[in-house]
Amino acid sequence: MSTNTLLRRNLSLALPPTSPLPPPPPPPPRAPLLSSYDVFLSFRWEDVRGKFVDHLYARLQGLKVDAFMDEKKLARGEVIEKSILTAIERSRFSVVVFSLRYADSEWCLDELVKIVRCAQNKGHVAMPVFFHVSPDDVAGQAGVYEEAFVKHEKGFKRKRVENWRKALITVAGISGWCLGENE
Repeated sequence: MSTNTLLRRNLSLALPPTSPLPPPPPPPPRAPLLSSYDVFLSFRWEDVRGKFVDHLYARLQGLKVDAFMDEKKLARGEVIEKSILTAIERSRFSVVVFSLRYADSEWCLDELVKIVRCAQNKGHVAMPVFFHVSPDDVAGQAGVYEEAFVKHEKGFKRKRVENWRKALITVAGISGWCLGENE
């Protein structure tokens, strides 16, 4: 069994069975991927820490999947942004947990842009989880995502906001997991 197949199976065991696994990864990467982590977890702290993400992280660790979660893996004194972007580059998969306030965070959106770039250039695989939000709202930037982008358009350069929008559309278009209130 290939390492990617084994990681996909372990990820599916860690996530609830609400929808099938995403399609197989694209053809082999253009450049070799030097991985330090199996999975990078991208999430909005206020929405899911102490809830879903902590349980997911513990489950992945129990399955011997090496997951990067900033609180658990960042050493004191490290430059946060650089360390996080490097962790994305050195991970084979990313689980992106879209939640109500995910789009409020420029950090989360910058992570998402990096995840999409790594998927396009290095064979990285993004796997979305929609936690109390609809995939359609994420992709279409509707509801709370629309409100966040109204603010972003006033405070950030247009190119950066466009990159965030494109990244949301790209990852929201991947088959993932939808989790409601009690899941």
